[in-house]
Amino acid sequence: MFRMSRLVVKSVMLMLTLSCSFLLRAVEDSRQEPAEAKRAAVLLAEGTAALERGDSAEAKNLFRRALAIDPKNLAARTYLGILADGAGELAEAERQFAAAVAAIPSSPEAHNNYGAILLKLGRERQAAAEFEASLRLNPQQPGALVNLAQIRFARGTVEGLRAARELFERARALAPDAETARALVVVALRLHEPARATADYSVYSAGLGAAPASVTAPAARAELGAALLETGLFKEAAQELDAAVYADPSNVNDILLLARAYQGQKDLRAAGRVLESAVARKVEAAPVYAMLAEVYEANGHIENGIPAMHRAIQLNPKSEAYRFRYAMLLTDNKAPQAAVIRLQEALVEFPNSSKLWLAMGLAQFEDNKNEEAVKAFSHSVELDPELSPAFAYLGMISVDQGKIKDAVGYYQKALAADEHSAVLHYLISEALGKLTPPDNGSAEEHLKRALTLDSGFQHAHLALGKFYLRTNRLQDAAEELEGVVRADPKLAEAYYQLGRVYMRLKRKEDAQAAVAKFEQLSNAEKQHSENERREIQRRLADVRF
Repeated sequence: MFRMSRLVVKSVMLMLTLSCSFLLRAVEDSRQEPAEAKRAAVLLAEGTAALERGDSAEAKNLFRRALAIDPKNLAARTYLGILADGAGELAEAERQFAAAVAAIPSSPEAHNNYGAILLKLGRERQAAAEFEASLRLNPQQPGALVNLAQIRFARGTVEGLRAARELFERARALAPDAETARALVVVALRLHEPARATADYSVYSAGLGAAPASVTAPAARAELGAALLETGLFKEAAQELDAAVYADPSNVNDILLLARAYQGQKDLRAAGRVLESAVARKVEAAPVYAMLAEVYEANGHIENGIPAMHRAIQLNPKSEAYRFRYAMLLTDNKAPQAAVIRLQEALVEFPNSSKLWLAMGLAQFEDNKNEEAVKAFSHSVELDPELSPAFAYLGMISVDQGKIKDAVGYYQKALAADEHSAVLHYLISEALGKLTPPDNGSAEEHLKRALTLDSGFQHAHLALGKFYLRTNRLQDAAEELEGVVRADPKLAEAYYQLGRVYMRLKRKEDAQAAVAKFEQLSNAEKQHSENERREIQRRLADVRF
């Protein structure tokens, strides 16, 4: 979870208010007072002039002399507080601002300044009271509104965040700026309101041209981009992260986040360009190459992903995760024997890695060496009894060998480790249906559970349609299979099964049409069966470190 407190744009800072009009009022008032008060006003003016020429020591001396004459001189107290704060003398600054409030409790500026130094000292409750007092005296103070908003934000509660938003919005209405606009984006993100965050982001983005460095710095852009990315606002995240990478093109983390933002938009080409550009700039970082391999794989270019992952391993040979992904890429690219060789090398380095033994089993399984695959899968679950994919593959091999009861046992162990896997429920349902006699009740239960977990799992829908046909629930079978062909019009077996259902329902014309469609697609049925098997394998092998 990103640390939202760091994203509040106006870091806890003094919103000190000492305007020219405030000083002029102090001088004008002194003209109507006795000579001592007029002398204090002159000293105040001389102190201000000393400040302007950079002579802080002389300014401090003059302000103190003014206070000696007029202890209630608000301007002198405020200046001394500012000077103490600038010198890091927070206790002295707090004393001066407290005295200013005591001298003139009707001054909104005095309350705001006192609240600001209390906030800097970490005394949030007292600071909030001073800001509230200041705003009661003058509600039109952007600084006081922002300071109070930050205190409300820091509570982290829904109520606090909503109160902070109301205060930030009031401040923005009085004095629009990019910092406050950014803070509103952050509040919406923290409240999990993506639509509101998007709207607030457009306002923030429009003001970036005149934004201060606190907003436009690469770190600030990257931090907001990461927060937007985590919330799923990929387009906005990409805009922030692109600016960050442009300003700091060697920042590996920002490069990876920008590529993720494009991945989130399903723009794999843009993600690839980001990573390829980094490589072209000689950003030799293992995570960049590893992610480039991931993008190539997702884009259907495994052959390009293999050398990229190989380079990631060269840069970080101690990464168990990289070794696993490299083996999986080789296996997926129909090079299981090469995967075995690389895994043998990796297992010298990581002999007790359950996931590398899983990858070894997958490579042997793909190479039709079931005996070696069983040994590898069995060893992986000895190392990690919760590694459900290994149990699942042991179940699949048992089904191929006709050992259905053994398969059911393996699938049960897999589900004990991962009950929320749709593919595991599908696999055990298929096995239960092959028992003698079949366990139809449990088979149906697991198929429905699979579809609850993944409603778009079409192979499970097809299996459920076939189950309904096998158990003579013809209308249910028709509805299920009709849904399958709508979702996947190229699924030949679904038309074949649907034709059988229609025939038994006496819907002769519909049956003929379904069979004709099946015959049209039947030439591709062998490839489809392979694709089904490969989809199951892909789901099971989708292991991430």
